[in-house]
Formats: sequence, structure tokens, C-alpha cells
Amino acid sequence: MTQENAGADAVLGAAAGLAGGAVAGAVNAFAAASAVMDKIAAASSTQKFHVEKDTVLQAGKVIHDQWLMLDELYLDRVEKLRIKFVGDKVTGDVVEAWNDRLVFHSDSYANRIKAYVDSLKSLSDQLRTSAEQYGFTDEEIQTTFRPKE
Repeated sequence: MTQENAGADAVLGAAAGLAGGAVAGAVNAFAAASAVMDKIAAASSTQKFHVEKDTVLQAGKVIHDQWLMLDELYLDRVEKLRIKFVGDKVTGDVVEAWNDRLVFHSDSYANRIKAYVDSLKSLSDQLRTSAEQYGFTDEEIQTTFRPKE
């Protein structure tokens, strides 16, 4: 966890202590989800992916289609992750801390999702290059790795 997230967590924890009830429950649920995301993010992001000539287009289609779908969903919804401020100073501090953790900090959930989407794009590009090196036709490659609309 970064220093910024530690500060955001402290504000959220203080708000939970002051507010109690539903707010405390929401903050505790958020903290639990944050812990899970931190564990996932701490795992190694480098994995080996091996394809042969007879599987490169199939693998490429799966990865490329996932990239297209997730990139579109991300762009459509990332702004909706932000929580709007309404209320007093304590609420404002909580909203700011929550938005930092969700959207703004370099290791926010939104940026982690974007990094994953970018890694799919990179893998798709690598598979396209492999397909070209294996000698597939431009039509076969274009069908598999259709351009982003």
C-alpha cells in the first residue's frame, strides 16, 4: 500500500469511527475489498504465454476481443467510479479519500484496471506479430485482430 492510500485509509477509518452504523459498515467493506485488491496487485504480473502456429489466431482472437470489450467498458464507466460530494466537512474528507483510492492515485482501482486492459492490448499486439511471423495472410490477421471501432 502506498503512503497516499495509507492516508486515505486513515481518513476512512476515522470517519467510520465517528459515523458508526451504515457508514462504518461501508467503510469496513471497502477496507476488506482494498485488502483483497492489494493482495492481487502484489502478485507477479509477468506470466509466460506460449502459442504455436495452429493456436496463435485462436488465442489472438480471445485476447483481442477481451481487450476491445474491456477497453470500451472501462472508458464508458471509469468516470462513474467517482463519488460526488454532498454534505459536511467529514463527508467531504471521506469522499475525497474514497475517490483517491478509487480513481486518482497511481495505484487506484481505476488505474489497476487500466493497466490490466493495457496488458491485454500489449499481448494482443504480440500475438498479431507472431501471426505475421508465422506467415498468416493479411486477411486472416485482419479478421482476427479487427481494428478498434
